[in-house]
Amino acid sequence: QPKTTTTTQSHPTIKKTGNCTMAASTFVKLNVLQSVFVITAFILMWMADLRCNFIQFTSTSGTSDPITLNFGIWYYQFWSVVKSVDGTFLLESCHRYPDYVTFDGSWKAARTFCALTFFFSLFALIAALFVACSASQSGKVTYTWEAPVYLLAALFQGLTLLLLSSNACKDNALVGELDAIISHVTFPDTCSLGPGGKLSISSMAFFFAASVTSFFAHKLEEAEWVPASMTAPLNV
Repeated sequence: QPKTTTTTQSHPTIKKTGNCTMAASTFVKLNVLQSVFVITAFILMWMADLRCNFIQFTSTSGTSDPITLNFGIWYYQFWSVVKSVDGTFLLESCHRYPDYVTFDGSWKAARTFCALTFFFSLFALIAALFVACSASQSGKVTYTWEAPVYLLAALFQGLTLLLLSSNACKDNALVGELDAIISHVTFPDTCSLGPGGKLSISSMAFFFAASVTSFFAHKLEEAEWVPASMTAPLNV
């Protein structure tokens, strides 16, 4: 009776997943880091674009304490005086712009890129969830489309800074209206970057970091991907 021996080809640090085998290496850590970057960028984008403090005007004279007026891509800061039995309160809220405010080309472009960033990043988050759920079956952790999507999100988020060249910043009708009412307070003619604008820059940086991390993670996974046949038993 012929003798049967079984030999197995080995690969360092191989981990079997589904029908494929994969080198458990750096790309797994990079993929986790990419997910952290994307979630952070999405949260920062939400805080930057959907609040009312993307840009601001700070009074230069007329008061001992400077007055700051905040404006966002979609909303502006509004103060309401509420009187009750407990006293008078000043409440801050974000309101939609009134109908008489004119949105020029730069402002409309900033709004468009804001919407594109939201949809691209939301798509990336949902897709990443499906990828994580299907990884145990397909064996794939990273995909080619991820890096370009995150790069586009970074580009679109950066282009929301077009608000700085719009009439929201250079010829703000609401600031002019307040100047006429409160003559002793002086506001600058041009806005400065507010907390929301700074968060927007941070969001852009995190989207870009996610794109770079995703690119290298995918390259490493492609290089370390091993067909299942390489670890299958061979009968001699």
